Amino acid sequence: MMNFLKTEILQLLQRFQRPFRRRPKDVSKSYYKCGGLKPKPEQDPMSVVLILVNVVPGILLGTYAGKKLAYYLEVCELFMPDLLDEDD
Repeated sequence: MMNFLKTEILQLLQRFQRPFRRRPKDVSKSYYKCGGLKPKPEQDPMSVVLILVNVVPGILLGTYAGKKLAYYLEVCELFMPDLLDEDD
């Protein structure tokens, strides 16, 4: 009976200790299993150029679409900015 209690207590203790012994998943990408730090990953020198190639046309297309939509709303008289009612 005493042996059974010891094994039950040990199993309960192991259940509570398991979450604390695990390393976070993102740490395993930075460290080897033995504990050494992995080298810094190589960066692509073209990454900044690629970001600009994707972002700048998006901004330009967005401004163009906004101007066209504002013009359409003025032509259809759905939205007319009041230039005389400015609060200065």
